[in-house]
Amino acid sequence: MCSFSCSDIQLGLNTVGLLFDIAGAWIVAWEVVRQYRGEKAKVKNARCDGSAEMEETDAYKEWEILKYSRMKLGLGFLTIGFLLQLLSHWIVKLAT
Repeated sequence: MCSFSCSDIQLGLNTVGLLFDIAGAWIVAWEVVRQYRGEKAKVKNARCDGSAEMEETDAYKEWEILKYSRMKLGLGFLTIGFLLQLLSHWIVKLAT
């Protein structure tokens, strides 16, 4: 009785898990290779000896926050995907 429906559930969980893994890996990889193209820092204090104190621009700070938020989202997708795949292997045992 349970073998057909559990088999379908197992296949579905595994497939959805793989799709989550693929999406998560793409999101993380995209954010790793993407480069900021604007001005990263500006001079805060210039000194007489030619040295200067630098400060990150607001646009760069916002870009970094968004980048790390997307990376966390990608890692969340990967985690959910792996957990679904793990669950798909144990679904038959849990159903009996």
